[in-house]
Amino acid sequence: MLYTKEGYPEVNEIVYCTVRKIYGNTVFVYLDEFEKEGVLTISEIAPGRIRNLRDYVVEDKKIVCKVLRVDPKQKRIDVSLRRVSIPLMKKKLDEIKKEEYSERVYEEVSKELGMDKDELFEKTYEVIFEDYETVFEALYDIMIDNDKISMFSNLTKEQQQTFVNYINDRIKPEEVVLKKKFKLSSSAKEGVEEVKSAIENAINTINYDKIEVFYKAAGEFGVTITHEDMKSADKLYTQFKQTLEQDAKKNNLELEI
Repeated sequence: MLYTKEGYPEVNEIVYCTVRKIYGNTVFVYLDEFEKEGVLTISEIAPGRIRNLRDYVVEDKKIVCKVLRVDPKQKRIDVSLRRVSIPLMKKKLDEIKKEEYSERVYEEVSKELGMDKDELFEKTYEVIFEDYETVFEALYDIMIDNDKISMFSNLTKEQQQTFVNYINDRIKPEEVVLKKKFKLSSSAKEGVEEVKSAIENAINTINYDKIEVFYKAAGEFGVTITHEDMKSADKLYTQFKQTLEQDAKKNNLELEI
């Protein structure tokens, strides 16, 4: 891995592990991010009766676990496999995948600069972890705003530009989908047209093509906004909602958000 964490993990922390040894009903795992050994007992592997441990874990297999207990004095870490939900497992695996991808970016940039990968990381990691949880978050932020490469002040301007070029080429914007729902109706004779007009006006106001409003049931609608980040999507939704509220008040429409 590109970097490892100091000390011990926190209780309830989700960790990435490698199965090392299986002795009887006990599995010894290696916490890759902390470079420490952990213990996984049979009762924490899966719910229900387990006839064969190797149906769930085998040596050298990568698994995602939850930290149950930490005893630095005894140098013991107890972990659980069965207490990790599928969403948490997917989130952790995605995080690891992105960090591995970040490592490949560092390898490519270091070759271009004629530097050792570890040397390049040494010049940049401190400022990364001042503001970011992971290396990928920092690289992604630089891709969004190239000027943020200036945080790597230990690199020359030429080296920074090389880094930016690789980041822009290797990392692409992710898209998130914000989903909301609202109710909008009118008892007026031309109520249907007024509701339709209010929604169209709210869409046109934000002037963004990745917004969709769809009919769900009588007076109920859903809205989705697809964007590169949730903060921007939420900002657009706020503008959409405010316009909808103004039109509803102006035309005596019944609005519930």
